[in-house]
Formats: sequence, C-alpha cells, structure tokens
Amino acid sequence: MLRDEYIYQEMLDQEKIVALQRKLPPPEWPGPSNRVILTGSGDSHCAALFGQWVIKERGQLSALPALEASQTAQHFQPGDTLICISVSGRTARVVEAAERALAASAQVIAVTDNLQSPLAKLASSVWPIYASPPEELSNTNYTDQHAKQYIGYHHDVAQTKTFWAGVLTLIRAAGIKPDWQVLSDHTRTLLSPTFYSPIFNRAEFWAEGGQAFFLGSGWAQIVARFASYKMHEFNRVAHFTGIEEYCHTLYFITRSKDTIVLLVYDEDTAARANEVVPVLCDFFDARIIWIQPEFFGNDFTPAGYEHNIQMVSTPASDQPLQQFLDFILCVQWLTYAIGRVNAPNINTFHAGYDTERLVAGTLRTIRKSAIRALEAKKLADGD
Repeated sequence: MLRDEYIYQEMLDQEKIVALQRKLPPPEWPGPSNRVILTGSGDSHCAALFGQWVIKERGQLSALPALEASQTAQHFQPGDTLICISVSGRTARVVEAAERALAASAQVIAVTDNLQSPLAKLASSVWPIYASPPEELSNTNYTDQHAKQYIGYHHDVAQTKTFWAGVLTLIRAAGIKPDWQVLSDHTRTLLSPTFYSPIFNRAEFWAEGGQAFFLGSGWAQIVARFASYKMHEFNRVAHFTGIEEYCHTLYFITRSKDTIVLLVYDEDTAARANEVVPVLCDFFDARIIWIQPEFFGNDFTPAGYEHNIQMVSTPASDQPLQQFLDFILCVQWLTYAIGRVNAPNINTFHAGYDTERLVAGTLRTIRKSAIRALEAKKLADGD
C-alpha cells in the first residue's frame, strides 16, 4: 500500500510546502554582489542550475558543482557571493567552499533545511527551506556505526520534498512572484490519485527495461538531470541529456525495451521527438513516456505506436517556470513508481539494496574527503 511508504507521504507534503512558501517573505541578500556563484551536490546541484536560470539580475552569475566552486572560491574578491545549497548543511565540499569564500572576504548564503548545521553557522545569511521538523534532523534509522552518522534529513529515503522546497525558496529569492493560486491548483492536481495512478499502473512495464533515458532541452535538461539522480537513488540505471544530443551519442547505448522519457514543452522539442520515437519503437521496441503540458493535445505524438507510448499530461500552462515545477512533480512520481518495483524495502535510501554499506561509504567518499589547495606559485605560473 502506498500509504505505508514514506516517500508517498513526502510527495503529498509538497502541497503543504507550497502553502507555507506562499506566506513567507522573500529571503534577503546580505548586500550588493559583483559575482554570484551557486553550488551544491546531487539534487542540490540541480537546484543550483535552476537558480542560475531564475536569478538573472544579481551581476555575473553561474552555477558550479561543489568541487569546482570550492576551487573557485579561493580566488573570490570582496563583493562576490557564494550561494551554498545543502539540505543537511553538512556536504563536505559545499562547507569547504563556504570556508574558502569567507576567507576571501566574500559573502556566503546558506540554503539549507538544518539551521544548526556547520554550513548555517558559517554563512553570512541563511535562507531556510522549511521542509522538515527541526527536532528530527539529528536522528537516523541506520544501525551501522558509520552509517548512523549520516544525519541532517527528515527520513532515510530518497528526498523529494527538500528539492521542491529549495527551488521555491530560490524563486522567492529571485524576487519572482509566481501565480501562487495557479501553483497551488497545479500541485493539488499533480498530487492527486487521478494523476499518479496511471503512472503506477504502468510502472512494472517500464521497469522491465535495463535502463532509462531522460531527454529534454533548455530548462527541461535540469529536470532530466534531477530525474536521473532520483533513479540512481532507487538503484536504477538512468541517463540524462538533451534530446538532440541523445540522437548523436546516447542513442548508441540504447538497448531493447529501454524506457525513454521525453520532456516536451515546445513545438521544436515535440517535432524532434516525433522524428526519433518511430525509430526507437521499430528497432528497439522502446517504452516511451511523453511528458507535456496538456494543451498540446495529440498534435505532435506519432500515430501507430500506442502500445509503446504513454502520454503524461501536466496541467495547461504556457509559463516556463510553472511548466518546470509541474515537470518536477511529474518525474518524482515517475521515478518513485519505477524505483519501487521489486525493491526490498522502499522505506530506506537506495530502496534497500546494501543500504547501510552504501551510506557508510558516503562517510568516507563525501563527508571525510580532503582537497589540497593549489600552491600559490603554480597558480602564478598558470599551471
């Protein structure tokens, strides 16, 4: 039963998060900025890429992976700003980037769920995402002596609501005023059984393939990246890329009965998808998931492949920001539905496959790794 699964409850919590974010004032920037860099790891890197897209009026702005941001922060100047996104506030490279930025007299903003975390305590300014009860962020269900140090999350599952809360926080920080009533209505629709039940009904069919590909263009590539990360957390092989790039590269690792997810939001993407879908169906018997705003109707989907194609329509909107948010909820349901098929225990991270060993390993690869600063002489020589 879905109601016994924690991720299902997290999905439904996202409607409450919209209601809360709607009431909150915009986060305050600590001061004028010259250069702005957003950073994070995993889901938080996807949020940083989203922030780069929506925050356009804060000077020279870019999103970098945490390791690159940490290296770049060594060369910050006063007046630069580093926006560090970490749900737990403990991601080692993100915290390290913050320390280096502060050492260079730059400003540091922490976007986090944990106000008692190392990152929050370092930051010049904190933008809470308010996704989890604060009293539960210092506990864990893990029993391995190393794994149980992995704290800073509400529950030990693949996160959904924290990403949602993070992107809504960045929207408010950008000074964007979405139509909150439309957002609330769309969220309610996308979290209803009418929307998600057809996805769960087809999940076993999609899960039979060995791997999944998430294809988009423009901002939809951020959604594709996020979706592939979610599949990895369910121990599923997944890839992401632009739809045009797929046709020239990842197409050559496509195998029979693979699942191809097309994120379609404009006529150009739809036209390219229409070209490639017949090939995928005829030669690979691929399982196609075609996601689009409902106002597109059936104008662009190729006829004659009804068995292979599942149309998933999000509520009608011609606003890119609202389309992005709708697509995020859609791929969260999709990856969860596929990920739970034959999972040993869907109520734990990585769906129960070697969970404690995997989590314990992150303590060595993520939490306790070390980066040495480049020597000043080498930097001066251009090495």
